[in-house]
This record gives sequence, C-alpha cells and structure tokens, in this order.
Amino acid sequence: MTLSVLSLVLGALAGGALGAVYLGLLWVAVRSLPQDRGGVLVFVGLGLARVALLLGALAATVAVGLPIEAVAAAVAGFIAVRFAATRWLGKARFGGATWK
Repeated sequence: MTLSVLSLVLGALAGGALGAVYLGLLWVAVRSLPQDRGGVLVFVGLGLARVALLLGALAATVAVGLPIEAVAAAVAGFIAVRFAATRWLGKARFGGATWK
C-alpha cells in the first residue's frame, strides 16, 4: 500500500492539532496550580483529560487502521507544535532564565 504526500500532510496536521489541544490543556492546568482552592483538582482533572485525548487518538488510529507512516507523520506534527510552543512561550520573563 502506498501513501500519498497528501495523507502524510493530513496526518501531520492532525497530529499538530492534537498537540495544540494537548498543550492548551497543559497550559490551563499549570496556570490553575497557584490558586488557593481547587487548583490541584483542576490540574488532576485536566491531566486525566490529556490522557483521555491521547488514548482516544490512539484508539482512533487503530479503529481506522492507519498505516504506521501516517502515525509517524502525526507524531512529527505533535512534536513540531510542542517545539514551536516551547520556543514561542519559553522566552525568559522577569529576569529569569529560559526553562528547557
């Protein structure tokens, strides 16, 4: 079975979209931690939501029967979004060093 370039690009875009949702949930979870009440509950709840997102994506790939190349393209898209987000948001603020 051959894969077209379009299916690889679509896989990378889907992985990037999942990465954006995942990192958005992580951002909200981390921002909720300093709260006096309920911050930990929000963090744990959003952690479970991130796990459900990833397990759902894996279950969907198995159910659809995507080839490993498409899954690899999705992982590459996920990693690209993560790398871009850490470069964009990872700038040092308030005189602190950039976290890596």
